[in-house]
Amino acid sequence: MNTQPLDKNLVERVAIGDLMRRRARDSGNLPALVDFYNNERRSVTYRELNTKVNKFANALMQKGIQQGDRLAVLAMNQIDVVTIYFACYKLGVIVVPINFMQSVSDVTFNIEHSGAKVVVFDPSLSALALAAAGNHSNLSFTIQIGQEEGEATFALESFIKNSSEAEIEDRIIGDRDTAHMIYTSGTTSKPKAVETSHLSLTIAALTAAIELELSSQCKMLLVLPLFHCTALSILYPTFLRSGCCSLHASFEPMQIANSLEHEKIETSVLLPMMWNALMATEGFNQRDLSHFRLAIYGMAPMSEQNRQQIREAFGCKVHLGSGQTEFSPVSCLFKDRCETEFTEGNYWGVPLCFNEQAVLDEEGSEVPQGETGEIAWRGPQVMNGYYKNEDASQAAYKFGWHHTGDLGFIDSKGQLMFIDRVKDTIKSGGENVSSQKIEQMLCMIDEVEAAAAIGVPHPHWGEAVCVCVMGSQLTEASLPVINNFCKEKLGKFEVPKQVFLCDDLPMTSTGKIRKVELREQYKDYFSH
Repeated sequence: MNTQPLDKNLVERVAIGDLMRRRARDSGNLPALVDFYNNERRSVTYRELNTKVNKFANALMQKGIQQGDRLAVLAMNQIDVVTIYFACYKLGVIVVPINFMQSVSDVTFNIEHSGAKVVVFDPSLSALALAAAGNHSNLSFTIQIGQEEGEATFALESFIKNSSEAEIEDRIIGDRDTAHMIYTSGTTSKPKAVETSHLSLTIAALTAAIELELSSQCKMLLVLPLFHCTALSILYPTFLRSGCCSLHASFEPMQIANSLEHEKIETSVLLPMMWNALMATEGFNQRDLSHFRLAIYGMAPMSEQNRQQIREAFGCKVHLGSGQTEFSPVSCLFKDRCETEFTEGNYWGVPLCFNEQAVLDEEGSEVPQGETGEIAWRGPQVMNGYYKNEDASQAAYKFGWHHTGDLGFIDSKGQLMFIDRVKDTIKSGGENVSSQKIEQMLCMIDEVEAAAAIGVPHPHWGEAVCVCVMGSQLTEASLPVINNFCKEKLGKFEVPKQVFLCDDLPMTSTGKIRKVELREQYKDYFSH
């Protein structure tokens, strides 16, 4: 057999699974991961992790799983999730992380649409996983994480017990082969499966490690779910630097604060509301956080006042990282204290070193500085495409740029400011109204915990600007205060025609408000 193509591929390829083998070789005794599954602290070195990765990969091969097959995962943050991902990466098996906060029907869609041959799940999610997997025709078997198989075909520990620890070096993996498929959150439509390549993940890890200035053997805390691209955008740069990542399955402010201190965490990425919750924990000001150096936030804006609170509380820099599943994060970065034209606004900043960033008009031409258009990127972090959706893939690549579906402009200092999602822009009385601007203003009111601005069909305005607000202290008496605040801070065409008080707002697992449900709920409000 001619082994030259394989030998050449092993020498030169860009394959994210090889990262684990490299760390086992040069940093084998260093801690790779810590988790707190079932409130028990567990840790694993790079050598131990790589060994289990190899055992799981070889066990999958023994059961007939082949390169290009798909394996779905439903699990809380824990060490074994990372084991599963890297076993698939090494095999050339496409891992499909699934959002377990979805309904059974949505998880079923993910499994069936992906054509998964194996479903691996956490015992706490067995009912959801087994109901969704059902009698799916492509499914070969199921695996439950841990010692007990439950109603699954196998238990993970018995599945790998007698498996080989040998490295997987018998297959050619192309740089642009799909490493994993992540389904978009579907805030406006049915989720699409984003195919992300080995090259994309590797370049994203490299650029993040460079731009975030991660130190060798850095310590990272991760509580965002591992089924989401943001979590992986922090985990893999940490591995690149032989660092250790502490995994948490849920956000419990006191537990996270304890972990930040006791694990001597240097960096973490959290939602703005999570940073605020940490600072509100009892005794926070007495904690020793002298090792902490960088707070990263994402997926929601934060005021300069709020950023300053974090700087003072943690003694660190504060960056905003932005991106999307289709363009492996981090895609652009709003760095701490960078020079901007405006003092406030939802700045996204500048592209990372491997990326280009532009703002385009509808014909694909770049608009003049300061004018609003669609934000576009290009670079090796871009997706391979949407699985089984060629039309959507082609539309995303139109004019030789990756189209984000977001509106924004580049200010006089070269900083990108996000305005709104194209689909969330409200067209009222001939004016384009930014839902983001309204939401940011409303969140300046102390009693407002969350807000969503939507366009509701109106016989005169086309769409009427309406807002849904949530807050435990809000009452009907709050409405005049909200209305007066909006009239003071917003232009006349931006002032909401109606304010709806809500007990809660429909959210995705990553904290995004599902506006499509709110539009449906209030679509007939002005038709009476």
